Amino acid sequence: MNKHFFVVLLLLSLAFQTKIQAQQLSKEAIVSILTCNSGEEVYSMYGHSAIRIKDPESNLDVVFNYGVFSFEGPHFLYRFAKGLTDYRIDAGRFVGFIPEYEEEKRSVYEQVLDLSPEGKTKLFQALIENNKPENRVYRYNFFTDNCATRVRDMLERNSGGAIHFPGLQSKESYRSLIKKYHNPFRWFDLGIDLLVGKKADEPIAAYQQMFLPEYLYNQLSMAKITESGQTRPLVLKTNTLLEYPSNKQKSDFPFPLLIFGIIFLLITSISIWGIFKKKKMVWIDYILFSLSGLAGLIIGWFTLYSEHPAVSPNYNLLWAFPLNLFFAIILMTKKLGNYTRYYFFLTTSFLLISLVSGQQFNPSVYLIIMTLLVRNIINLIPAKK
Repeated sequence: MNKHFFVVLLLLSLAFQTKIQAQQLSKEAIVSILTCNSGEEVYSMYGHSAIRIKDPESNLDVVFNYGVFSFEGPHFLYRFAKGLTDYRIDAGRFVGFIPEYEEEKRSVYEQVLDLSPEGKTKLFQALIENNKPENRVYRYNFFTDNCATRVRDMLERNSGGAIHFPGLQSKESYRSLIKKYHNPFRWFDLGIDLLVGKKADEPIAAYQQMFLPEYLYNQLSMAKITESGQTRPLVLKTNTLLEYPSNKQKSDFPFPLLIFGIIFLLITSISIWGIFKKKKMVWIDYILFSLSGLAGLIIGWFTLYSEHPAVSPNYNLLWAFPLNLFFAIILMTKKLGNYTRYYFFLTTSFLLISLVSGQQFNPSVYLIIMTLLVRNIINLIPAKK
């Protein structure tokens, strides 16, 4: 695309923003919540939520979207890892919103809200104010401040009445909720389980579950609004704008579990063979301690420095012990001699504690722990003279 196209696009966008800010809603205006199903890409696996304002009388049909971000910002990857990612709200025409989901074959559902004319106007004006350049950027937090929670919060503050969500009891946790969406992304699931700590295993209320668009949709369908002393259902009706088979149920082959299972069997077999041949197979320990130590340094950095929620405490650090990396280097120099047994005792105790820590580990992690235990036990067996 040439620069003239971008200039035209920018002018059209500015003109559209100006039109929105000058717009007044009529009595025929419709306010609705759009819920988009999961996609087949990692960035779209959890779905999406947005607010639609439609006014047939003035030919207005705009979508306010809190899920916009850019990879082009300075130090994006570092800021993302640190939990300093900035998202923003954006307003765009509805006709430009739908084609993306048609192309990706993702269902889109619309919940039309039963708001009073005053409530519709109040929400619309709040969205316009939020969309101003000085207000539109916010600090993204996956569990507590994202495209779905922003929609919920805007409704609660600017609907013209008091919104009541059903206070359902639940035993679900942040981890158990997001793992429902990870089936097509097994390596990603392993990575998330390594970085998210024990707090993610604590049960959360139904209100907190609305960080996921699907759960926001379910809560809105049961919510009520009280205005002028009268209570009524918040959702007037639900429309299906696009419908395709769900992508969420497609399950990828569990390659991580298979690979770490093969590694466990292979190392166990070699270790047993080494016992009969009276060989320690120390090279295996170099590799395992180096890799687990390196993993511990990465997990430890997130635990200590990242502002992402629920990353601390993280008991993955009991098996991915950062000092393992330095121990592997020392083990190669053979400077510790018999003192290495004390380190094997120490790490064995950590491995056993990890199994009763109460944190839910990825299934592949249990195979890693078992592999490390096998090597530690082999090294603790007294050598026969």
